[in-house]
Amino acid sequence: MYSLNLQTPNSKKLALHWNVFNAIILVATTVTILYCGARIFNRGLDRPMKFMLWFVLFSNIVIVQVILIDIGISEAFPFILLFYQPFQFLCPVLFIAFTYSYIERFSYFTKHKFLFSLPFILFFLFYTFLKVNVLFEYTWISKQTASWIGAELDENSALALSFCSAVWNYAIISRYENEMGNLPFEMVIKKTNWLKKTFLLMTFLCLLWGLVIVYLKMNPEVSGHGPYYPLWLLFISYYIGFLVWGAKHLKQKEKKNFEETKIIRSVNRDFQISGLQEIFDDSELFSIQESQYQITEILTYFATSLFDKKTESEVVWDIAKNCIARLGLEDCVIYVRNAKNNVLIQRAAFGDKDMGDKKILSPIEIPVGKGIVGSVAQNMEWEMVNDVNQDERYIIDDKHRQSELAVPIVYENRLMGVLDSESSFKDFFTEKHLLLFQLIAKLTATKLHQIKKNSYISLTDDNCYYKRFVSWLETEKPYLDPNLSLQTSSDHLSISSGYLSQIINQLSGTNFSEFVNMYRVGCAKNMLIDSEFHNYTIAAIGLEAGFNSKSAFYNAFKKHSGLTPTAYRQRCLMVS
Repeated sequence: MYSLNLQTPNSKKLALHWNVFNAIILVATTVTILYCGARIFNRGLDRPMKFMLWFVLFSNIVIVQVILIDIGISEAFPFILLFYQPFQFLCPVLFIAFTYSYIERFSYFTKHKFLFSLPFILFFLFYTFLKVNVLFEYTWISKQTASWIGAELDENSALALSFCSAVWNYAIISRYENEMGNLPFEMVIKKTNWLKKTFLLMTFLCLLWGLVIVYLKMNPEVSGHGPYYPLWLLFISYYIGFLVWGAKHLKQKEKKNFEETKIIRSVNRDFQISGLQEIFDDSELFSIQESQYQITEILTYFATSLFDKKTESEVVWDIAKNCIARLGLEDCVIYVRNAKNNVLIQRAAFGDKDMGDKKILSPIEIPVGKGIVGSVAQNMEWEMVNDVNQDERYIIDDKHRQSELAVPIVYENRLMGVLDSESSFKDFFTEKHLLLFQLIAKLTATKLHQIKKNSYISLTDDNCYYKRFVSWLETEKPYLDPNLSLQTSSDHLSISSGYLSQIINQLSGTNFSEFVNMYRVGCAKNMLIDSEFHNYTIAAIGLEAGFNSKSAFYNAFKKHSGLTPTAYRQRCLMVS
């Protein structure tokens, strides 16, 4: 370490303590701050990118604040300390805000932003109090106590909050993946896997931070910020990597959203969508079966989920529970029209109105023509109200909200009900919500009509999902995995597990397990007579074929071939 002597305005000599580490750290953080500052105010940045830039900017400011103390600049110019703020408590808030905005769940963060920001608010007030305390020459808190707070309470609290934010973010992503569990696994993972790695890395850095603190506690002779230098360099590398990595994924996400928006707008101009032939007529719908976007995946699941529903109640509650729940909405109510009284009756709900056991909290009836929902029913045209406060038709149900989307459920120009959703935020609903609601309303109307006419779709051997399942078994041989289940298979096909089970039961005459075991037995037969497996034991061949135990292999093999594996091998050898 060497010193650089400067003359302050009062001609008092002060030493600034420079070394290669704090110089590198100061330059790296300053460049990062300038870069983020320049980017943040560019127009056209989406919300996740802005939060990412703010997070990295303030994280580097935190390091700069400590580096200025380490070098001695804050001692040379004490007025700089007046500008110090507890940004270390704001950074975790921005980190969480980025995550919620990235997975399009920002409404949850907005709803609870005060709780997320509370640590920063408290420490901001506390920092202000400490500064006033210094100006009044430590009237309320002694200098020693104030130093202890800055060295102990501040850092330990910041570490705890940073660690918790990383764990919280990981939990957010895990919960998001579970919510989207009925969409293709690869589709969700491509979007979230990089984030989970990012949060795990932050958790690891926080643990290193804790080890540095423990090291300093156990070695009182060690002083200064020297032990922090490697840690700060790791954090700076993390922030720079997060910027580069995050920008790459955000760019990919933006491109996908742009392409998806074009498809949605094209579809909305000519409402002829589907490819879900199990429910919709080809003449009614323009096929988007081959689309890889979320709309197709969601609707495919919904259509197959409704396949075995036999009553109106089952249909509307399945729509509310399995459909709306996957769209990230806080509220949805399905109204069914009572033709006799010409009123709309709440029959199913998702959100605060759902009491469980297919019961609705304080169900209401709305006359056709009254309120936003009643107007949609009367005109049989959808309405998207961005601010219900400006619409005198708005009827408060369980609580007052800010925006509303209502879509009529119509079959052959006959009103059957209304699909209605509200949000606590203005301008919440988008073209994508509208498109999905139109399709779900059409799906619901078609299914309700089938129930009323006792006209159910029959399964035939040319069922596209049955063909895809058989092709998957034959080409990729997933049955070799002993953990293959009905749920993982239905996830692969993007259909409900109940629908896949019915397909197999009706078209193969057996259940899922037996159907898969048929392929495993066929595979085992080939191995039993294959010279390459001559040295394999019978049990080993069973495990290779996908069975999870010797007894399961023997039972299945004898059931499907009439012989034990040993007898089958011996007979084949005698014939050859």
